[in-house]
Amino acid sequence: MNRVMILIAALALSSTAVAQQNTRNQMWEFGLLVGNLSGESIEGEDDSSLETSSAPIYGFNFAYNFNSHLALGAELSWSKPDYEAVYIPDDGFGNPLPAQTIRHEMNLFSYGFTGVFNLLEGPLTPYAELGFGWTEMDSNVADQPPISGCWWDPWWGYVCDTFWSTYSKTRETYRGALGVRWDLDNGMSLKGSYGMMNIDTSNATSDAKMDYYRLDLAWRF
Repeated sequence: MNRVMILIAALALSSTAVAQQNTRNQMWEFGLLVGNLSGESIEGEDDSSLETSSAPIYGFNFAYNFNSHLALGAELSWSKPDYEAVYIPDDGFGNPLPAQTIRHEMNLFSYGFTGVFNLLEGPLTPYAELGFGWTEMDSNVADQPPISGCWWDPWWGYVCDTFWSTYSKTRETYRGALGVRWDLDNGMSLKGSYGMMNIDTSNATSDAKMDYYRLDLAWRF
């Protein structure tokens, strides 16, 4: 009987130790993310349009866990989808000219804040995430002639280079996701999620809505 009691106590202590190792209560975490962003097709004014392809998405984030359920943090991510844009030029007097098509690769750079609710206190839990921020959309199409210049650099010496200004916009962005989180004993966490990102496009007939799935690898400290 004494051996049984000792074994039960040892199991209880080991379970407590594992639970303590798995806890995220009042801990910071830093994570890397990789995933895929879906394509989108939106209509603009005067029969203009934009269609993007799906593309990989990368980024990193950090957060503070106030307790086992609630965390707040910030995130940066970027993607480079191909796109096809149709625009309607005019002759300078308001008269439309034939439609023009551009096929290129854009840069999407998103940043903002996130709030996370973990359903369970344990190391394996489903979670819901909401985010608000901004997305910078760079068409990589020059909006004016290039500018060239030369200067003396303290490291490289005499340097000459050419710079381009491109069509770009920064828009408010909202997103939400559902996922599953697993806190490992070694202080690392694995997360998988599926979500949707909504970019306010202002002049289009609808916002850009792109769904995504991603994997996160995080370190708790």
